[in-house]
Amino acid sequence: MYADLGYNVNPFRIDYPFSAQQSSLAYKNNFSPFLGLGFAYKWFHLRVGFPVIGNLRPADKFGKTTQYNFSYDITHKGVWYDFEFKSTFAYALKQPQQTLPDTYSFNIMANAWYFKNVDFQMNGLLGKRAHYNQQIFTWYLKGTLNYFGSENRSGGLIPAPLQIPQQDLTNATKLQAFDFGAAPGLAYVNRKNNWQIGGWAGVGPVVQFKEYETPEYSKIRLGLAPRFDLRLMGGYSSDEKFFFIVTDFDNKSIRFDDFKYRQNYFALKFVAGYRFKEAD
Repeated sequence: MYADLGYNVNPFRIDYPFSAQQSSLAYKNNFSPFLGLGFAYKWFHLRVGFPVIGNLRPADKFGKTTQYNFSYDITHKGVWYDFEFKSTFAYALKQPQQTLPDTYSFNIMANAWYFKNVDFQMNGLLGKRAHYNQQIFTWYLKGTLNYFGSENRSGGLIPAPLQIPQQDLTNATKLQAFDFGAAPGLAYVNRKNNWQIGGWAGVGPVVQFKEYETPEYSKIRLGLAPRFDLRLMGGYSSDEKFFFIVTDFDNKSIRFDDFKYRQNYFALKFVAGYRFKEAD
């Protein structure tokens, strides 16, 4: 069993030539220290996370953000599957400066990872159930399924002064996408004197069904989008106890011609736990 403490920053950005002076909008969330509690045993792993302290940024500039996440993973026949849900309620715009208490984002994803080297096991990389005694470098193939987007429940995502009546995308109240695809990449892990480092990086395309909604109607289009993977971690791991510093980056994007939506999910956390010995 283990616990982790860190924070999640889930900003999103909209790029479009709204005017000669404004071509980009940066939406940022307030954030709180996030506590996660998890239990892992053999092929089973469950984690639940929730905020433990109030928002760290000034409420008058960033509003009051609430975040939730839930994750689950399982290994079956040499393939590692992970499922995760993330939601962030309340954002703020830097320019023009305003808080958006009814704007939220969501991200639901399911992934399946196949590693070419059978000795590369996610249990050992993540360190919760095991660790490594050697160096391993391998390629992997990740299948991915995602549903994500953002919505303003009380109006448009774009501030009213920047909305263009003839451009329906600038009047959108919701942007969302469902996509699936595959992303190949490289993974590495090494442990010496109880100190372990590891991670992976990959990139690949996904087929995307993307939609925007206005107060009057909605439109769906089909396209392709890039998907990036990056995770780095390192720390101490003995037979009984472990602690790691983990960074996780996830990028999602939607594009309608010159209208671009990008969301970055970045997490930094400290993970510590204890491994119980199996009964004889």
